[in-house]
Amino acid sequence: MRSVWLVLLSGLMSGCARVEATLQPVQVHMSNVDLHVADDVTLHVGELRGQFVPSGRNIPYLDDKRSYTVHVDSGEVAVDASTLTALMTRTFGGDRSNIENLQVRVGSDGTLRQKGVIDAAINVPFQSKGTISVTPDGRLRVSTTSVKGFGVPMKPILSFFGVTMDDLLKVEPGHGVVVDGNDLILDISKVLPVPGFSGRLSAVRIENERLVQVFGNADPRPASPGTSRHHIYWRGGQLSFGKLTMSETDLELIDLDPSDPFDFSVDHWQAQLVAGYSKTLSNRGLQAYVPDYDDLVKRQGAAAHARR
Repeated sequence: MRSVWLVLLSGLMSGCARVEATLQPVQVHMSNVDLHVADDVTLHVGELRGQFVPSGRNIPYLDDKRSYTVHVDSGEVAVDASTLTALMTRTFGGDRSNIENLQVRVGSDGTLRQKGVIDAAINVPFQSKGTISVTPDGRLRVSTTSVKGFGVPMKPILSFFGVTMDDLLKVEPGHGVVVDGNDLILDISKVLPVPGFSGRLSAVRIENERLVQVFGNADPRPASPGTSRHHIYWRGGQLSFGKLTMSETDLELIDLDPSDPFDFSVDHWQAQLVAGYSKTLSNRGLQAYVPDYDDLVKRQGAAAHARR
């Protein structure tokens, strides 16, 4: 009888191990990728190492960006002014704040510049300039160095009356932005749309009119595991896409045009996959050679124009 229970227990433990294996995150490496998280939000990834963590399903499903989140262990991710404006508009839009018509610009002097309208007792058009830094808990701080309302410097006036920006700006909590005195503090994991990104911000800088965020350890990293300079490479765990599920995942998407960064769309990547070709490796891994998303859009637009 004891041997029967041992067999049953062994089978149960083996089943639990299999279930646990499906919950393991998939390792991901990106190199030189323009990642379209949404149509108006693009992350310029120089290098990224992290994990695709299941969310709402047992395993990540690439066709459903709500089925996973991306945890960044290390890397550099840049955003330009248009993406910053889109993110801030999403965060402050609707009834979430009393800020309207917000626009963000990255200054060549290493500052972030914002303009918009504060909906207070009267609408106050404002322009502000601030420096950037990282908080001890890994969030982005924008420290206001100057602010104008109706074209007049406001900071000395506010200081005279003992008023700070958080007395004027009202932001609904829970959306990734906190007003702290005259500063804005941004939690990147809450500001970005799904699939959602998390990771500890360790440094930040302005470079080529982009806000460059450094995650994790800034020390030199090991050589890229991919075969191409521009790629997205998933390894380990289980990953689903289309009608396929990979165990011990070994999937690399390779840019067909290495002359510029790999332009990749989270929402429309299947069209990129269909337009390319794939190769099965001797170790049963899969390499897919795909065109840039922006090139694909141009070709589709040219084809539609030719049919008219």
